[in-house]
Amino acid sequence: MAQFQAYNKLLISAAEGITNVQTGNMTIGYEFYGQYPSYRGTFLSCIESLEIYVDGEKVPENTVYFNVNGKQCLLSQLKDLYLEYWFILDKARYFILKEGGLPQGEHEVTIKMKHRIPYTGYSGSYLVLDGSDTKVLQVK
Repeated sequence: MAQFQAYNKLLISAAEGITNVQTGNMTIGYEFYGQYPSYRGTFLSCIESLEIYVDGEKVPENTVYFNVNGKQCLLSQLKDLYLEYWFILDKARYFILKEGGLPQGEHEVTIKMKHRIPYTGYSGSYLVLDGSDTKVLQVK
């Protein structure tokens, strides 16, 4: 597969910050938003890898829920979602299951994504773009 370094565009949306998520009186995790980093949207199955780091520490993949189009899935399920499309103007919600959420204040969030461009596979190999974005977000 061919590799190309993509531009860093909108993987993390700073406007919403980070919100701790509560159920009843328990904080069960936190969430933030992001957009697809290219000029076209994509089918979720074209996302080859998606890693999230908070304050320099990698978030375990099995605690990250990806939400778009009113549907939620684990990161490991993205590869199977070949009919689900992520439009470039739609914000995805990243929900991280973590007891107690995040402490108040600023946190550095990094997303690293590799995504396959489906219309480039005419010769048998696809162009795979690497994208990353880092922003300091405030817990609201």
